[in-house]
Amino acid sequence: MNEKRKCQKCGLLIDSDLPTCPYCGYKQEEIIVNNNEKEEKKEETQENYKKANVFAFSRQDIYLNRNKNLVLFFVGFLGLQIISLFLSIILLTFNQYLASFSTKGLAFLNFATYFVTLGAMVLIINSNDIFNFLRPFKKKRTYLYGIAYGLILVIVSSFVSTIMSFLTSNTSVNNNESGINSITVSFPILSIIVFGILGPICEEITYRVGLFSSISRKLKFVWAYIITILIFGLIHFDFTALFSDNLSSLIIEFSNLPTYLVSGLLLCYFYHKEGFGVSSIAHIFNNMLSLILTLLSSYLF
Repeated sequence: MNEKRKCQKCGLLIDSDLPTCPYCGYKQEEIIVNNNEKEEKKEETQENYKKANVFAFSRQDIYLNRNKNLVLFFVGFLGLQIISLFLSIILLTFNQYLASFSTKGLAFLNFATYFVTLGAMVLIINSNDIFNFLRPFKKKRTYLYGIAYGLILVIVSSFVSTIMSFLTSNTSVNNNESGINSITVSFPILSIIVFGILGPICEEITYRVGLFSSISRKLKFVWAYIITILIFGLIHFDFTALFSDNLSSLIIEFSNLPTYLVSGLLLCYFYHKEGFGVSSIAHIFNNMLSLILTLLSSYLF
């Protein structure tokens, strides 16, 4: 007696070896093949997900149109780098005249640049996207994990900085950080708002949401990491030191570069693993701690 099975279409019992239902004429093999294909695709999707999540990455990044990702990157990059570089060259050209106003000039340059850049980014991002940007900050988990990852960022970057100081016998900060420190002492409240909060958010939108997400959609994640880390590290490098006669200035820039590269690596990892909210809080925590220490050292010593 032949084994029976249900017809996939009409549900009546038919012989299991019949390719076509004698009642409704439906081809049973076609459904079996389709089901097998669906099952294979499901297994393939699950396997690809596992491969993409070797490090348990959640990929909670904000999904935007890739063109918008690129626009955010170029707006942030141009706003924070090209304009600043151009005005820095002007300041260097007229250094004798502007020397006594250097701190005020740098403060105005940095504060204005971040405010204008963030304003441009808000204009680019529509209302639905802004809601997606703000949604992670409603969760306690974002702040808990952000602070935890921020501590890791501080510890690791400090460790790398200590090693580089030992290898190069250099304990000085580079021109970028030196300028921020002087501005912070002169304008503490605005510095905390701009360098402590707005700056990290602008950089996370620019380099993680903009650059990292855009590259990772077209290339392997390893390339997204490499390119983003290099650009993030080099934006903190003062290229004017390359044309300076002062060799120690150039050594300072290169000795501080690995710290920024490692920081860029960790921030990409935080973003890749937990999303924009956590990487932003970690970045803010790192900058805030640095600003607070700078203010304490200036007041106490």
